Amino acid sequence: MRAQEIRNAFSNYFIKNGHVKHKSSALVPLSDPTIMFTVAGMAQFKDFFTGKANPTNRRAVTIQKCLRAGGKHNDLENVGFTARHHTFFEMLGNFSFGDYFKKDAIKFAWTLLTEELKIPKDKLLVTVHDSDDEALEIWHRDMGVPRERIFKLGDKSNFWEMGDVGPCGPCTEIFYDHGPERSSGVPEGCQEIDDEGRYVEIWNLVFMQFEKYKEGSEIKRKPLPKPSVDTGAGLERVAAVLQGKYYNYDSDIFEPIMKAIGKLVGKDYYTDKSEEVKSSFRVVADHIRSTTMLITDGVIPANDGRGYVLRRIIRRAVRHIDNLGMKDISFYKLVPSVFESLGEEYPDNAANAALAEKLLKLEEEKFRKTLDTGLTLITEEMSKLKAGEKFSGASAFKLYDTYGFPLDLTEVIVREKKIELDTKGFDEAMAQQKANSKKASKFAVQEDNLKVFYSAKEKFGETKFTGYEELESMAKLIEKIEIDGQFYLIFDKTPFYGEGGGQEGDAGEVFSAEGKLATIRDTQKPVDGLFVHLSDDADALNVGESYRIKVNGDERSLTMRNHSATHLLQSALIKVLGPHIKQAGSSVGHERLRFDFTHSEALKPEEIAEVEALVNQAIGKNLKVSADEMTKDEATKKGAMALFGEKYGDKVRVLTMGDFSCELCGGTHVKNTGDIGLFKIIVETSLASGIRRIEAITSTTAINYLLNRSSLFADLEKTFSVKEEKVLEKVATLQGDIKAKNKEIESLSDKLQAIESANIFTDPRPIKDGLELVMAKASSTDAQAMRKLSDMFVDKFPKGVLFLFGLDGDKISFLMKTSKSNKTVDCGAVLKSIMPMVDGRGGGKPDIAQGSGTITDAKIKELLSAIEGALK
Repeated sequence: MRAQEIRNAFSNYFIKNGHVKHKSSALVPLSDPTIMFTVAGMAQFKDFFTGKANPTNRRAVTIQKCLRAGGKHNDLENVGFTARHHTFFEMLGNFSFGDYFKKDAIKFAWTLLTEELKIPKDKLLVTVHDSDDEALEIWHRDMGVPRERIFKLGDKSNFWEMGDVGPCGPCTEIFYDHGPERSSGVPEGCQEIDDEGRYVEIWNLVFMQFEKYKEGSEIKRKPLPKPSVDTGAGLERVAAVLQGKYYNYDSDIFEPIMKAIGKLVGKDYYTDKSEEVKSSFRVVADHIRSTTMLITDGVIPANDGRGYVLRRIIRRAVRHIDNLGMKDISFYKLVPSVFESLGEEYPDNAANAALAEKLLKLEEEKFRKTLDTGLTLITEEMSKLKAGEKFSGASAFKLYDTYGFPLDLTEVIVREKKIELDTKGFDEAMAQQKANSKKASKFAVQEDNLKVFYSAKEKFGETKFTGYEELESMAKLIEKIEIDGQFYLIFDKTPFYGEGGGQEGDAGEVFSAEGKLATIRDTQKPVDGLFVHLSDDADALNVGESYRIKVNGDERSLTMRNHSATHLLQSALIKVLGPHIKQAGSSVGHERLRFDFTHSEALKPEEIAEVEALVNQAIGKNLKVSADEMTKDEATKKGAMALFGEKYGDKVRVLTMGDFSCELCGGTHVKNTGDIGLFKIIVETSLASGIRRIEAITSTTAINYLLNRSSLFADLEKTFSVKEEKVLEKVATLQGDIKAKNKEIESLSDKLQAIESANIFTDPRPIKDGLELVMAKASSTDAQAMRKLSDMFVDKFPKGVLFLFGLDGDKISFLMKTSKSNKTVDCGAVLKSIMPMVDGRGGGKPDIAQGSGTITDAKIKELLSAIEGALK
């Protein structure tokens, strides 16, 4: 049975049994800051399990894309060297939110495996928690599993917890027996199931029947009123079992990728006898899946966070492609093979394949420039080590910081030579760098205070937002929190927009019947759905009382225009540059807008002009701006683009601007594109490799900007006594005149230097091997002029050595030069020896070196003697 058939069989089986299929959530869990990537199928249902939200259907089934390569869940080191470790994988899961429990969950799993997928019962074994006799009896009595094929294990293996507090419970796992020929043996005293070589876990059923809670300093446990079920079966493992393969990588899931790699490197994964070659194939195959899916889910390579994990995976893959003999830029060419097996299930990712190819190509080009240098440095450092010595942590940090080598890559390379890496030294070097560059966070609601706001949301629920319809409202203050002199105000409803989706939070004022009481300088949503108003002067406000809260209308109006213009800008960029354009970040305020997007090169002036023209044409057409709520699937069918960084629920808000733009957005916008007035790009620059940034202005800000430029242009017309296009002609003429004058000056300078050289290249002093030393004072300290003089000297005196110096007060600049053929002289070494005399700095090569320092007139003669002595 092929992978897609397994996906269909799993989904259809549970749909037939009353489950609703949910689309896979993204690899980036936007609604859960506690995890870096989506690591399990239950991630999107976390609020259902904790009771914070109620599902429309209490049975669900998913095929969830997952990634384990950072933080607590990190399988990166093992990938390629074991049969079953992956960074990216698919989790087949069925869920019950207070509906069925142990008996039905076990029956569903056993029936699907043994009857629908027809896995022989005698090839399956089961584990249960050592306290869960109920599950053991269901397996034995109801499913007919022999007692000797059921194993009791403790908390480490068979008890699941969401965190220190919260839902938890025992789990039962189903294992497949690959047979005694795959046995790796188990330590004495261990159970048979501990043999990981022979037995592979294919399904885990978690029974969430308890809740852990804190009482004083104690952690206690109590039964949940509505126990739930969370299950997960790895598709790659199930496919390997059903296709009679031991290695997941030998299943049809990886077949198109293995063939594509083989075509690139001229080797065959399936017939090559080298385990080293096979391991590199597996690493590359796994990593092209994870990097492609991460990029097409919105992660951009970076030097921190998720972006750095992505960059690490890319660089690890490039090193293994290099090991396979491919030295050309090629990793990106494997992207199409990924969607041969994943495209049908994840069409949204497949639609962004061109973006993955662009960014992977850029990343490989960047890393290839330093790969050979880094590998050479590692080899040199290892050759210096004595037996038993560790590879220096400082050197590992240099590789990371200068050459882009992730620590784990360096660690793998040195481990191959049986050398241990000093990770403590690396950590110390990293900590020092962080200490040197540490800056205070500008985020007004600090991470440490989040628990206060989670508590407020649990107590009061979500804030009702009325800001789409009004700019002021009567609202009750339900919570006032003071932290370090800063007030955080929570009202039962608010017209103030909380920062999100790239749009800044609203500012405004709070009034009572007597007048103004406080200023709100910002509004944020530290917890999804909870609007928190920041104030420095809210002492007079009392919880429980109602106030008139009013948004700063002028600033909101400008922000709305900038936000709507951002949507028009993205559509215009796609029309001009192509469908690979994706948002990589944005910031919309009342002063200007900033839009970061995926593109590999600077925009040409004509491209910027075309983008501006398209946006202004859309503004001039007075397109109606409409916002409609619909399901995510309906929005996708309508062609709405999703913006990175914004969380979308079951219902989404689709913002349409005529036939020009259609995006998901929860921000505030104009009613008509004509309200924007005018759009002007003021900056287009590089943000990172493959990421460009545009800053732009609209409305009165853009008008004032252009009026100011017009005024400056009028001044130029007046200064040059010409009109309009003649100004450019005048500037071009002046530039030509300046260029001609500079050539005349350069020519005269050369003649003066020739005269100077004739006067100063005198009094040669014999030193050794027929060489003569000339020490001369130049008329200036200009480095370029001094180099020209030294070139003239070498041309005239091939057997000479020149020490040339210039003075400016107590500052001295100097240069030493000789012909490259004079092998007995090392100018760099000579200057290095005299640097302490002038408290100087500099250096160079054997044939030329230069430097600078400080010196008194009385010390010059002593310096020249030292130079002559060093040469002799």
